[in-house]
Amino acid sequence: MELVLATDTQKAERDRVTHAAWGSPLTVEQFQQREARLRAHPWCREGMRTWLLMDGGQVLASCETLRMDSYLRGPDGAHVKGTSEGIASVFTEEALRGHGHATRLMDLLAERVAGETPPHHALLLFSDVGAPLYRRSGYQEAPAWDWHLPAAGGLSTHAVDALLCDGDVPLLLGQMRRPDVPFYLWPSAAQVDWHLERERAYAQLLHRPRPEACGATVGRSTALWAMMARYDQLVVLMMDAESLDDAVALLEAARGVAHRAGLSNVVLWEEPGTLPWVARVADATRVARDGALPMLRPLRPGLPPAARVDFPRALWV
Repeated sequence: MELVLATDTQKAERDRVTHAAWGSPLTVEQFQQREARLRAHPWCREGMRTWLLMDGGQVLASCETLRMDSYLRGPDGAHVKGTSEGIASVFTEEALRGHGHATRLMDLLAERVAGETPPHHALLLFSDVGAPLYRRSGYQEAPAWDWHLPAAGGLSTHAVDALLCDGDVPLLLGQMRRPDVPFYLWPSAAQVDWHLERERAYAQLLHRPRPEACGATVGRSTALWAMMARYDQLVVLMMDAESLDDAVALLEAARGVAHRAGLSNVVLWEEPGTLPWVARVADATRVARDGALPMLRPLRPGLPPAARVDFPRALWV
């Protein structure tokens, strides 16, 4: 068995094979269009790779990696920027399952990435099949909770200073407070826009309107969000709220925007920075996350365990 990078032809073929897992409600052809469009996005063009575990001419398993910015505190207390690799779309065809191919893929990939220069900080993935499979390859999971708020008509957006458009993302993301922790991952503006590109793609393919805004600001507080049309949700990608009043205003704006876009609810991932506010927001319900379990494999000494790392929704791939 060997690990190889996929050709463009092989990528297109894997899209057809993986449609059953991730394609609904798109047709196979629409799913291939979506994947081609996302690969053409600047963030993917810069740092995305598709990997195949091969046995002769047969593909046993596949996955994708996407380069992300990460920051590790140095001896002087300052954070030093580095990179980590996000892993997505780990897939083994049903007839080939039960033989350890996914584990072998993960192990070979970690060896390959760990040997690259400059050294990466970590590998990151969001598991939809629980933790045991990836624990075997050195990954540690973090707690995963969501807060759900129903979309609501009649909620005013006047309590926020501004609703945001796609072009506002770089400035507002740059103004958000970073975590004061030994190690963290932080999405670039291009990575956030990749989520908006997914939204744009689904809106076009499913012939439905995009939400009127991709976020909101009030004072020095900001929330960024995107539509997940497949799940009928507006997901909060990043939120930096300085007070309960600000958090309420931002989330009420999100609920109103979701309602007007025909979505059922707003979903916010629980993080240390958002928990103090969202737990006190009326109608917010805390639920164990179904899938997207954050898991981290350190590639260098000194990284904290996954349970002590923040995972905002904007990191999801």
